[in-house]
Amino acid sequence: MKRLIIFLLPVVIMASCDFLEPRPIQDQTTEDLWSHATYGEGILTAAYARLQTSYPVDMDYYTDNAVPSKPGLNNLAMGSWTVENNPIGDWNNCYNSIKYLNIFIENGEELVYSVSDQVKDSILKANRIGEAYFLRAWYQWLLLQNYAGYTDNSSEALGFPIVTSVLEQGDDLDLPRDTYENCVKQIVDDCDKAHAILPLMYDQGADAYLGLKNRGRGSGLAALALKARVYLFAASPAYSNSGQTLWQRAAQAAYDAIEASGGLTELDPYGNFNDASSFNYIWIQPTYAWRGEELNFYPPSLYGSGLCNPSQNLVDLFPAADGYPTGQSPLYDAANPYQNRDPRFYRFIFFNGDDYNGTVIQTYKGGNDAPGGLNLQGTRTGYYMKKLLSYKIRLTPGNQNTDVKFYVYLGRTELYLNFAEAANEAYGPNDATPGISAADAMRMIRMRAGIDADTTEGYQDPYLDEQAAAGKDAFRDFIYENRQIELCFEGFRFWDIRRLNLPLNHTVEGMEITNSGGTFSFQKKTVENHTFQDYMRYVPLPYSQTLIMNNLEQNRGWK
Repeated sequence: MKRLIIFLLPVVIMASCDFLEPRPIQDQTTEDLWSHATYGEGILTAAYARLQTSYPVDMDYYTDNAVPSKPGLNNLAMGSWTVENNPIGDWNNCYNSIKYLNIFIENGEELVYSVSDQVKDSILKANRIGEAYFLRAWYQWLLLQNYAGYTDNSSEALGFPIVTSVLEQGDDLDLPRDTYENCVKQIVDDCDKAHAILPLMYDQGADAYLGLKNRGRGSGLAALALKARVYLFAASPAYSNSGQTLWQRAAQAAYDAIEASGGLTELDPYGNFNDASSFNYIWIQPTYAWRGEELNFYPPSLYGSGLCNPSQNLVDLFPAADGYPTGQSPLYDAANPYQNRDPRFYRFIFFNGDDYNGTVIQTYKGGNDAPGGLNLQGTRTGYYMKKLLSYKIRLTPGNQNTDVKFYVYLGRTELYLNFAEAANEAYGPNDATPGISAADAMRMIRMRAGIDADTTEGYQDPYLDEQAAAGKDAFRDFIYENRQIELCFEGFRFWDIRRLNLPLNHTVEGMEITNSGGTFSFQKKTVENHTFQDYMRYVPLPYSQTLIMNNLEQNRGWK
């Protein structure tokens, strides 16, 4: 009999997965392996175990959003990015995961989950196969996002080598890259298969199959949301010049996901970024108790390391409380720049004078959170990251409290922004051809932000209305600015700059604050100048892979 040689890892993925002891199974036949759900499902579990588990905050250090508190931690952005020292992407992790998923897809139908309960057996068998298709789409998407580009010999964007079967000894492993659009088609095919099989959402309380404990698993809605993201990137100018047709495709996919999720509804308040029951989050990492983010990102006066310093560039994007840019709003006072600002500013950024749990942040010269204060490094920009952190966690000596944590892989905020961008390009701001308009989606984003020009007369956002009336170009900039704010510190900005052909290089600014008897003065300063070559719009393939695979052509410019 044929034998399948695999070692299962001891991992816990989610509440509904059993703990798997390490069981070397080289002495079992293939038939034995796939007749036992505990063994067989371990193959799927191995793919779940390789998922990212924390927000890639450091990706913002390569953009105009932020810098690290210690210079040198983002040398990639300072002109030192080479093909040999590339930190972007994880080729081996993606392909190893795809290998496990291909094995599961080919054999999962043989698994027996229950002999006595045919309903349970049928549901779990179908769900797990659907999850495998979804996860394969996810890892293929990561390969496409990380490595798509143009070679010296291609005028069409290329993606990754598509592998959808279990490769065996003797197979040709020197595979060429498939076209970008073929990769998109493969990912979408897997998303469609997953959507057809999986429950739309795990929203049925304590139900064993549809309940909240399954939210770490792939769902039908997650497949639709991923499809919308993939189509948005495919329509973006860095990968296509096909124009309206691809934008329409992206808008329709995002609209379908919005409708499946219950329609264009108000978003939940930001809260403490810890509400795992919120269905603003479409696909999340299983929850855990932790305080590591606070240890890394709280300012020194809150006993944190203050690793992420948001830029003045990002701070300047936050409008005044009435929704208008600070340069156009009567509410903005340059002598008191942190008053009367967009409520997102207060939830996302630690700033000078910010009162957080009774501690006042001091980033002025000589202050506790400035360079040379409680921490020798202090903030380089005058700010610290607050978004994603928990009000509940205190790091005072002797206090060991934690809070619920999880990483959001796919969420409604991004979905609304994806729709708004695609619909605006396809139809303009106010055209509701798909069923809703780009302006409708952006209104929900701004409502959740708390922007309201006149709280006595019901919700009003005249600046949004003015930008929509000004046409597609003006509304495009409006969407980009709100996207940069809403998705900051979550790893999106690096890719948005590249897919949209926005300038790669930035002068990253900070704010120098001087305290004179309780009166503060503010002066912008240059913190860093980022230096990228034009070819760095596309990330290099792993150097080691191009050495051993003759048919794997490198992206243009990387030597």
